Amino acid sequence: MEKEGLSLYDRLPIAMLSGFYYHINKNIENGILSNAMYHEISLIEQVAAKKGISLIHLYERGSTMK
Repeated sequence: MEKEGLSLYDRLPIAMLSGFYYHINKNIENGILSNAMYHEISLIEQVAAKKGISLIHLYERGSTMK
């Protein structure tokens, strides 16, 4: 049973969360995705903070995913 109040990002494994964070950031930088994706980045950053994961680590780990 899923815990109430948890977002999709809360339930993702760190590797997948890292991949989302990296690829959303890269797509924003390249102008592929809209600035509305900053909201998604914010949600991921909140989850990373709750889990004690630095954004640098999240970005670097995500950069190794294809």
